[in-house]
Amino acid sequence: PYFDYFGSLSALMRKFLKILEVFAGTVLFLGIIFYLISWRAFQKERQDITWGVTFSTVMTRQLGLDPRAVFDAVIDDLGAKKIRLPVYWTDIEPEEGEYVFGDYDYFVKTSERAGAKLILAVGRKLPRWPECHVPQWARELTYDEKQKAIEEMMRVVATRYGDYGNVVAWQVENEPFFQFGEGCALETIKPENVEQEVARVRGLSDKPVIVTDSGERGWWVAAARHADILGITMYRQTWSSVLGFVRFPFGPGFYLMKNWAFEKVFGPKEVWVVELQVEPWGPEKLLPDYDLSLQKDLMNVERFRDNISYARRTGFDTFYLWGIEWFYWLKEKQNDPDLWREAGELLRA
Repeated sequence: PYFDYFGSLSALMRKFLKILEVFAGTVLFLGIIFYLISWRAFQKERQDITWGVTFSTVMTRQLGLDPRAVFDAVIDDLGAKKIRLPVYWTDIEPEEGEYVFGDYDYFVKTSERAGAKLILAVGRKLPRWPECHVPQWARELTYDEKQKAIEEMMRVVATRYGDYGNVVAWQVENEPFFQFGEGCALETIKPENVEQEVARVRGLSDKPVIVTDSGERGWWVAAARHADILGITMYRQTWSSVLGFVRFPFGPGFYLMKNWAFEKVFGPKEVWVVELQVEPWGPEKLLPDYDLSLQKDLMNVERFRDNISYARRTGFDTFYLWGIEWFYWLKEKQNDPDLWREAGELLRA
C-alpha cells in the first residue's frame, strides 16, 4: 500500500511539473511576443502634442538655486506655456494656521501675465523626494487630526487660486495608491481620504481634478476612479538597491496597449503623462550629489531626443517634462546649456 501511495504521488508530481513547465513556457512566449510588439508595432510619431514642464521648489533648492529665478527662466527663456506646480504643504504652512504664499503668489501671477497654464498639485504626498511633504508640526498629529489639517490646507489653497483663469486643473496627491518614498509615502493613502480630498477641491472649483499613478507599475484603476484626468509617469531609467541601474525593457506600445486594455474594462478616461523623465536617476544619492560624468551619461541630448521620440510613439497627446530644474543647473552651474536649449526648442515649437 505504501508503495502504491508514493507511486501515485510521484505520478501526480510529474504531471504537476509538466503543467507548470507548459505554463511557464506559455508565459515566456507571450512575454516575448508582447515585448516585440511593444517595440516593432508602434513606430509612428505623433506630432499634435502639448508639451509642458513640472516645476518644483524642492528640487530647485536641492540644486542650490533660487526658485523665482528658475521659474522666470522657465517662462521667459524656455517659453513654457504648461506648468505643473506642486504647492508643498511644508512651504505654505510652516507653522499651524500660519500660511506663507509669497513664492506661489509670484509663480501664479507671473505665469498669468505670460499666458502660461498651471496645474496646481496639493496634498501631503507630492512630487520629489521624499514624496511625503508634511510640516514638522503636523507630524505629531493623530491620523484623523492630520487628515483634517490636510483638507483645511487644500481648502485654503483652492480658495486662494481657484479663480485664476490660468489655473486650469488640480492634482490631488501624487500617486496616492502607489508606495514610494519615505515617511507618509511608505503607505498608500486610504481611498476614502482621497475621495474626501477630491470632493473638497471639487466643492471649491469647477476645474478638472487629476489623480496620478505609476505608468509602469501602477494598475491605474483606483486613481482613475477618483479622477477627471488620469496622470501617469513615464520612466525609462531607474536605479534599484537590489538590481542597480534598470532600463525599462518595453517599447512605447506598452503604454498604448495598457491604456487600450484599461479602457476596454473600465471605460474611456483622458490620460496625461505628468512626469516624462528627462533627468538621470542615480545610485542612492540625490541630484546633484553624485558624479557629474555619470549624470551626463545617464541623461544627455541623445537620450533626451530618444525619450521624446519614444513618448511620441505612445499615442498620448499631453506630456510634462520631468527634470527642467536640473537642465537649468547644468546651464548656470556647469556651463553646459545643451539640454536647456534642447528643451526650449521643443517647448517653443
